[in-house]
Amino acid sequence: MIGLALILVTVAGNIAPSQNAWIQAFGLIYPILFIVNLAFLVYWALIKSRYAAIPIIVILFGFNNVFDNFQITFFNSDEKLESETKIISYNVHNFGEQKKDDKSANTKQEIISFLLDQDADIVCLQEYHSSSNKLYEPLKEIRDTLGAQSYYYESYFNPRYNQLSGLVIFSKYKAVNKGKLKFTGSRSFGIFTDVIIDGDTVRVFNIHLASIELQPEDLDFVVNPEVENSERFRSQIHEIYNKLMQAFKLREKQLENIIIELRKCHYPIILGGDFNDTPSSWVYDQLTDYLDDTYIKKGSGISRTYAGPLPLLRIDYILISDIFKTKNFTRHSLDKSDHYPISAILKSR
Repeated sequence: MIGLALILVTVAGNIAPSQNAWIQAFGLIYPILFIVNLAFLVYWALIKSRYAAIPIIVILFGFNNVFDNFQITFFNSDEKLESETKIISYNVHNFGEQKKDDKSANTKQEIISFLLDQDADIVCLQEYHSSSNKLYEPLKEIRDTLGAQSYYYESYFNPRYNQLSGLVIFSKYKAVNKGKLKFTGSRSFGIFTDVIIDGDTVRVFNIHLASIELQPEDLDFVVNPEVENSERFRSQIHEIYNKLMQAFKLREKQLENIIIELRKCHYPIILGGDFNDTPSSWVYDQLTDYLDDTYIKKGSGISRTYAGPLPLLRIDYILISDIFKTKNFTRHSLDKSDHYPISAILKSR
């Protein structure tokens, strides 16, 4: 059964959710399934069982998935030269301002201090939040603190009178154009800005695709399912399943809009963001037909980017046109959000 589940993961990236959404759920647990299959392989090999052939065949069947999820890099310099570009992508989870507790009181300042220390040329933030009677003043303050030339912000929905919640790109480069990605019935799920890097125009995307919208009680159930109460168990499973299916299908629609933008763009592209989907997904498979994954080039380990209770999820990415070469990829261990920040250092080929 574990082997069959791993095969379904491999198939998931090649099937659009609109054709078969349920199979996409297996992509969320690929690292776990791979590790379990590997454990069976080692065990059966040690006892010289012919069953060892089963996990070998299953793993080879989806061999590309291995490198999408696990990497070893022997040289990964984090020193940025003047001619290189550093980008950070980070879902800051509203800077923890919705919690209103002692632990989250300094979260925003600690995140900004982290960004300042990283000294990135481009910063893409998802779930940015601020509250001020001077609506855009907090954005300008962060821009000035980071030494950025420009920022571009768009709300997920229409902003309230003193509240902002959305996507923002801070850039130390001159910005010459901007735009957002949205369609009827959906919030804003992406923005882009064109910046001038070494005399050339580069389009920077900041993407935040649809969340599964699991509530704390859903996550608690996934980690510790209540199997004693069969009626409650079935109800919770049904509710989580529906949320998964809706999110997969909405991300597919959002993806279609992104690909339209990629196809018509004549500039080199840097795309950062929170995809809310794994490297075994349809979304990732389609986007990496157009762009390179900086983690694949210079990442190490599993590079888990989701900091919540679900294990081993890599759902945040920095993708680039092949005109760029990846010098460094880092998953930072800053524990101030339900995501970890990621960064990449790029240079032109």
